[in-house]
Amino acid sequence: MNSAGYPSSLPPQRTMLPGGLRLGFVSLPAGSQAAALVRVQAGAHDAPGQYPGLAHFLEHLLFLGSEAYPPTRSLMPFVQGCAGQLNASTRERHTDYFFQVPAEAFGEALKRLLDMLARPLLDPAAQLREREVLQAEFLARGRDRDTLCDAAVGTALSSAHPFSGFHAGNRETLPVEDPLFQQALQDYHRRFYHSGQIELLVAAPCSLESLRVLLDCAECRLPVAPPVPRPVVPLRADSGASLRLKVSVARPCLDLAFALDEMPDEVCLALDVLGVWLASQAPDSLLAALRQAGWCEAAALRVPYWHDRQGVVIFQLQLTEQGMAARGQVVAVLRDWLRFMTSQAAWSQVWDEYVQIRERGLLGKEPLARLRYWIDPAAWRPSTDSAGVQLAFKTLGIRLGSLRPIILTVGSDQPTGDEPIVAATSGFVLELAKEPLSDAANRTRSWRLPAHNRWLSERLAPCVAPVRLPALHWLDHEGSTDQQAVLYLRWRFAANLPLAELWHTLQAALRPFTLAAAQAGVEVRFDDYGRSWCLALIGYAEALPLVLRDLLEVLQAPPVDAFAEGNRLHGAGRTPSADEILIRQLMRRVPMLLEPGTEECRVPMDQAGLTEAWRRSQWEALAIGLPSGSSGPLQAVLRALPGIPQACDEAEAGEAAPRYLWSRFGTPAEESALVLFCPLPARSVAVEAAWRQLARLMEGAFFRRLRSELQLGYAVFSGFRQFGEHMGIVFAVQSPSASAGEILLHIEAFLEAFAGSLDTQIAGAAGDDSTQAPGSDLRRRAERIWQARLAGCGPEHPAAVARAMAALRADRLAEQMQALRTAVGGWRVVANGDAPDARWQQR
Repeated sequence: MNSAGYPSSLPPQRTMLPGGLRLGFVSLPAGSQAAALVRVQAGAHDAPGQYPGLAHFLEHLLFLGSEAYPPTRSLMPFVQGCAGQLNASTRERHTDYFFQVPAEAFGEALKRLLDMLARPLLDPAAQLREREVLQAEFLARGRDRDTLCDAAVGTALSSAHPFSGFHAGNRETLPVEDPLFQQALQDYHRRFYHSGQIELLVAAPCSLESLRVLLDCAECRLPVAPPVPRPVVPLRADSGASLRLKVSVARPCLDLAFALDEMPDEVCLALDVLGVWLASQAPDSLLAALRQAGWCEAAALRVPYWHDRQGVVIFQLQLTEQGMAARGQVVAVLRDWLRFMTSQAAWSQVWDEYVQIRERGLLGKEPLARLRYWIDPAAWRPSTDSAGVQLAFKTLGIRLGSLRPIILTVGSDQPTGDEPIVAATSGFVLELAKEPLSDAANRTRSWRLPAHNRWLSERLAPCVAPVRLPALHWLDHEGSTDQQAVLYLRWRFAANLPLAELWHTLQAALRPFTLAAAQAGVEVRFDDYGRSWCLALIGYAEALPLVLRDLLEVLQAPPVDAFAEGNRLHGAGRTPSADEILIRQLMRRVPMLLEPGTEECRVPMDQAGLTEAWRRSQWEALAIGLPSGSSGPLQAVLRALPGIPQACDEAEAGEAAPRYLWSRFGTPAEESALVLFCPLPARSVAVEAAWRQLARLMEGAFFRRLRSELQLGYAVFSGFRQFGEHMGIVFAVQSPSASAGEILLHIEAFLEAFAGSLDTQIAGAAGDDSTQAPGSDLRRRAERIWQARLAGCGPEHPAAVARAMAALRADRLAEQMQALRTAVGGWRVVANGDAPDARWQQR
């Protein structure tokens, strides 16, 4: 059946409200979560030129309270309090605000969102604090590869355009003490934050009529004004350029940037089509050819700017050392492939597979993910005209072939060109110079399209298994209309048998298949928890057994070159990388502290070592939502799994570890980062319920205290987390001003103050949403059951915890708050600095 017939593939129902607000509505089944997304048609390029960053600054300020909802009752603490998600994003010509919450909280969340957009407080003291947050973001972005690459490309434009300007904002560009700045801030808000410039998308289990009634309340009413005309200046790079930029990266990159003007409207969709085929890692793809030559490891298409038929398009290639020496040839091969794709490749094959990929990708999306897809006016929809896109595809190819690109080499080496470039208008320090590349012979290759992704169409013959394997836990999920399912596998290994390098090998070997699976609507996750590996397949139900069957071949016998890549990745993972925010790297180190000895012992780093590791493993599986006809094919695949099938209902007790354990990852740098994980002191429903509630109560308060009030940095969060079988609460901070030891002191001070105010915090506590109807969020339900499984609990455990949370007493919360503060279950820290005192055992 064509997946376009399912509700999640259908675009929102669009309407115009009396005040001029454009509304898009997606009706969801009962039990679903609800989401809203507001797009304001104004962004960084629309702000006054004398105040770079004003648009981004206003986005931050709107979350700090409104007329109807002061800061403590505003959107952020409200959404955090009901275990929802929210965020915002300022782009060049638009700004998005979005959230997802349980359906019963949707009305209150929407009131807060629209009230903060229409009637923000813009408190001067809050502005001063928030400016420091933007300053921390600015410092971090000054080390971000893509940000610096875009700034470097901007220096090569032939005409003045906002893309080449600085819009991030920092302490110097946001003079909040100046009355002229305050006037400009008010004017920008008044000019753009009204019905004529705003579009609202909603996905919720309600009727359009009830939504209209809600939007008519006082808190949801927006100022009424007509749309604002916004001029567009030409965007050109007529002469091209060849540049070299120094950025700390693990692997050098080669960017080919094109500035496009006056393109057909359908070119946005044509670029999406091209990006899908560029990312392919299948045989006969561009990346396969570049890898075979030893030049390139990854390829991607970025569009950092697009508005009103003009934009900047960047083809980004991650190079090897051989590729650095052959950059002229790499450029020639890429441009030859672009000519083939846009003028010679069979359009019907290109388009048909693209449509299948987009159809499959829409299935099973959460409400917010659907809205973020449909807000793009160029998003593929079932009514899209193939002929119009084909014409735009050819036009795009002609334009790319006729333009001289901006060629940018990005690496850790100092530019050696004769003409250094100082890009003062970019706001960032660019170590940039002109560096001509040697021309390569323009040899035409015999390209052909990669073979069809068979996971999009092939199925294993359905068969109901009369008997189920003891190591397979099978659960139904009623009510899903999107043919979604989840399959988890865990392999456990003997104590003191860590497999970090082999895990990196398998991760490298799975990379090409992960993308192909994603195109077929299946998310693949492969996690290392020290003494166990977990493989998760999430998505299109009928494809899961087939994808697992094919992945098992790779897991048991990866390509020979994957071992070398695994060794490189493992070595690179021992020190911080500039390619990723530090705090995320620290989070991945936490499981190593929870499983003592997992980095000291070794197994041979070859096929024999992998085979021996598999032989000594034990596995179990959990399937949720698969149709009964998949039980036979799935069990046939599972019987071929490496290792011994072993259902285990009790989590193994680990060896005793110090109460306070500290691991230093890297050395003190420009920014300090610390992750503190506090495991549960006991595995019981009552304790877990109390800690989950404490984590929920603390999330908003922790963010406000350390980020907004103390201004430690922009990366601040806390919450309930699980690493393998270990549950607990995590606190994480990345700061440009405080050391790791100082961050820990701030966390401890917060916990002390929060414990003193716990009674007042409990009064506003929200209930847990894990008791939703069985037909609701499959992924959330499956993840909670799997986490319970990892911890040695049954499928009924999440519901039991939810009931216990609803019945929590204040004295029980206070008791567990004391257990948290005194590290009864232990404290585990990963940081890029040394332990601050003698109580910590450091590794």
